[in-house]
Amino acid sequence: MASDIQANAETAQEVAAMARVVRLPIPDACLPGVIANTELLNSYVDLVLGFDLPDDCAPAYEYTP
Repeated sequence: MASDIQANAETAQEVAAMARVVRLPIPDACLPGVIANTELLNSYVDLVLGFDLPDDCAPAYEYTP
């Protein structure tokens, strides 16, 4: 629980810093949603970066579901 609060506070600081950099005003009412979505996207980044691909993997030029 304490680590979740700390992670949330760190994400809030990151969101605030990036918003300042790009001069994006984030209304107080929207901030919890922006923080939650940022944490969700960061979890997706961790999944993608954690997936080990071999160096000799052939590129997929077409996608067929």
